[in-house]
Amino acid sequence: MLRGACVFFLCLLVAPACLGETPPPSAIDAVIDLSRGGPAELAADALIRIASLDRLPKKRRMELAEQAFQLAGASPIPYKKHSALPHSQGPSVFIDHAYALDLDALSLRLRAVEALLALDPERARARFEEIPPLEIPDLTCSDFMTYDLSRYYEVLGRVAAEGFTPKENKEGGVVKFLARYLNISHPAEIVPAARMLAGNLAVPDAAFQSLVNAFAETLSRVGGDDRSFTDAAHQAGPAIAALAQASARRGLPPAVVLGAYREFLASHLTGARCEELEGANASSDPAEYFNAHLRTPAVGPIEGAERTAAKREGKPEGLAACESPECRDIRKQYQKLIFHDNGQAYQEAERQSIAWQTRVRDFLTALASWNESSGAPPLQFFREKVDFYSQLIAIVPQGETRDYVFSSMLSFLLSSRPSGEEQIQWYLPVIQLVGRAALDPRAFERATADLRQANDSAIALEMALEVVAPRPVSEFMPLL
Repeated sequence: MLRGACVFFLCLLVAPACLGETPPPSAIDAVIDLSRGGPAELAADALIRIASLDRLPKKRRMELAEQAFQLAGASPIPYKKHSALPHSQGPSVFIDHAYALDLDALSLRLRAVEALLALDPERARARFEEIPPLEIPDLTCSDFMTYDLSRYYEVLGRVAAEGFTPKENKEGGVVKFLARYLNISHPAEIVPAARMLAGNLAVPDAAFQSLVNAFAETLSRVGGDDRSFTDAAHQAGPAIAALAQASARRGLPPAVVLGAYREFLASHLTGARCEELEGANASSDPAEYFNAHLRTPAVGPIEGAERTAAKREGKPEGLAACESPECRDIRKQYQKLIFHDNGQAYQEAERQSIAWQTRVRDFLTALASWNESSGAPPLQFFREKVDFYSQLIAIVPQGETRDYVFSSMLSFLLSSRPSGEEQIQWYLPVIQLVGRAALDPRAFERATADLRQANDSAIALEMALEVVAPRPVSEFMPLL
């Protein structure tokens, strides 16, 4: 393992010459060796990305995808989440970006299945069938992150389309396969399941009707918490409309799915509801959408008592941003790096000056001395401090001062690592630092050296992976 790793690190020592060129097989072997000593979720991610390399033999790519599938289950993050807020606010953007890394157990398994689909569709189907049944925990009104199961049903649809032989398809294998997964039980399943069904399923009309009937039967009985219901219902209208239209195109009555969706809405709208989220408006009201776009003569509108909540409960918590006195003081100091006393922003040339960069170093000293936010949970303090470092890297011109900012942020990350599911919020800034260095190695030459010397298994693996299987720019930039 060490010898393989040394080959890779020798390559980094002569960067950027190695970067951007096809790495030798020994460099790929080094990354695989490093993955064995890294966190399971990062190791699975690394093997999936390497398995996507066309230059590797098919057999090896399949082996790596299989290994990644097995490793995925060890991720401490069970499911992907996204923000339920109408507008991004507070920590929701940061946490959204963290979950967008797709390092949760379900996403990693699905990504491994996707890798196998390109190589051996039948094996991909077998692995999909090994994914444990979804068991989505209920949320509370205080939560602002909800579960995102879109990839699960997208991959389900792809497996159905690609993972069966013509003989199996003719014998109804696809329909039987899909029917097993339409016993939905959580609001987060409704939108992606409806979209999957409304897609171009290559099944006869009678089979399609049986699948829609199965979906409708469970849809009318779906329970779950109100936070999940509200998030799903604000998105479900168009998906249900598309499914009703797909039924009509096949000459099938859309009233089956529309009636089931009406029952689902009415049963939840009359229950205990969370307080309305700030920024919500009438256009996102699921009953209004139903009445305007989905009602038919056979399926009447939702009116009166059917859309009246029995009671209102709590609001999302943890959305405060930089409200502690310590954070506000740091923010004031940071603002002085952005604006003159007269309110004019510092220009690029001014930020090149020794005086301005000296103030940056003074700010970094204050930032390093900030150890907690009064009344705020540790993870909130972590996000707030990371955000200041990230903003500094974005505004400080290339040179020694930016290198110092980078090193300071890295030191903070190495000393402030959360555990369990919260660790995904640590991976985000780490991957941001590694990605910045990989995208512009000449500008971040010193930063690359600092990352290389960090002596952290996760960072070493991410550094190695960016050389042999770099994250596409189109995927990396939205993470910043």
